Amino acid sequence: MFLRRLSTSASAALRRRRRGAKDDGLLPALRAEIAHELSSSPSSSPPSLHSKEINDFAAVSDAPRAQDVLLRRRGDAEEVLVSALLAPLRFEGEEPLPRDALMKVFVSKPGLEPLLRFDCRAVAGDGDAAAGYDITAFSYHEFPGDGGDRKYEGPDFRDLDPKLQTALKEYLLARGVNSQLASSLREHLLQKERVQYAGWLKTMETMLTKDH
Repeated sequence: MFLRRLSTSASAALRRRRRGAKDDGLLPALRAEIAHELSSSPSSSPPSLHSKEINDFAAVSDAPRAQDVLLRRRGDAEEVLVSALLAPLRFEGEEPLPRDALMKVFVSKPGLEPLLRFDCRAVAGDGDAAAGYDITAFSYHEFPGDGGDRKYEGPDFRDLDPKLQTALKEYLLARGVNSQLASSLREHLLQKERVQYAGWLKTMETMLTKDH
């Protein structure tokens, strides 16, 4: 699934086609991949996030063609933003490994600075099932968008005292950033990419057949 290497060969084939060359078997390969994708994920519409899957968060940005999603949970005392996208595809030999999702969580209080930033990884468990998430980094920003170069942002999260690591995880859990949210985001992004990929394949097929 997800023939990433197809993109490069497809672009080269299209250039050859403009010069009058044949498609070198690209069209049959595209159609075979489309059939495979439709058999495993027949939906042609991007999935939508449901409130029961994301707790008290609301979707701020989840454009059909975008690779990421942004959620917000806003209260009188603080605001929590969660952005997520899929981690790069990795292979073990010829087989793709289960995809993780990368999450960034920002916690801020109205009128107060700084804001806290948590980098997290929603990990895949056995059989591609979700297995919650891990915090990979923790820092603060003096103001939104602050990510100044050469600024000390604290030690590596793994070097923090284990009790402090646990307390930071509990801090996020109390704000609704739990395993259910991480798993829902990861599955949503996977389904979203499948639809995007199928659409990309169909566009390529149309480009190759429009002159036939």
